[in-house]
Amino acid sequence: MITHTAQGLLPMVAPATTALLVVDVQNDFVDDRGRVGQEGTELAALQAAIQQINRLIDAARKVEVAVIYVRTVHGPEVDTAPYQARYERRGMSPADTLCHAGTWGAELAADLRPPSAHETVIVKHGYDAFATSELPALLEQRRTRAVVVTGVVANLCVRATTFSAFEHGYFPIVPQESTASTDPQVARAALEDIAAWYGEIPTVDEVLAAWRGISAAV
Repeated sequence: MITHTAQGLLPMVAPATTALLVVDVQNDFVDDRGRVGQEGTELAALQAAIQQINRLIDAARKVEVAVIYVRTVHGPEVDTAPYQARYERRGMSPADTLCHAGTWGAELAADLRPPSAHETVIVKHGYDAFATSELPALLEQRRTRAVVVTGVVANLCVRATTFSAFEHGYFPIVPQESTASTDPQVARAALEDIAAWYGEIPTVDEVLAAWRGISAAV
């Protein structure tokens, strides 16, 4: 387990240059009635992560860290041929996908703290949030230096977004309890990979302590 002090994290998570990314916390992935849940997959770890994400959202708003929501949306009009091939292997058609455009499954989960009126929601069509034009432009506009990446799942969209953040020149920070996979060992392996090569994996409490320290100093 890698631990961080609030003092050590503070330079990385300074509010004016930090963004909190909330990735793919959508009904099809985390709700028992969604597509993944209906396949019989255990979602408890993903649902527990939502509560930790909410803690980070609340704290980020208090210190004016930018909160950016990211949704994935699929369908025949937006999916690439490789994506369609992956769905075919799972017995889905281009018109019958996870987080299909316009469906309840693609909506943000009800247990997630909803976006406020001034917060941005970005739509992507693959794993990596940086593959959109909106996210890099928004971060550059805000002169962002660090991104706190949360959401699901740890080994796919969270990891892909974290790796891409690093390649785009940002410091990626992935609070351990704010992401999960359906297999805890897979999630741990993804976090260890991030810690080894790309970013920091503090606990949620460590990030919150850093932000509290910033708030107290203002």
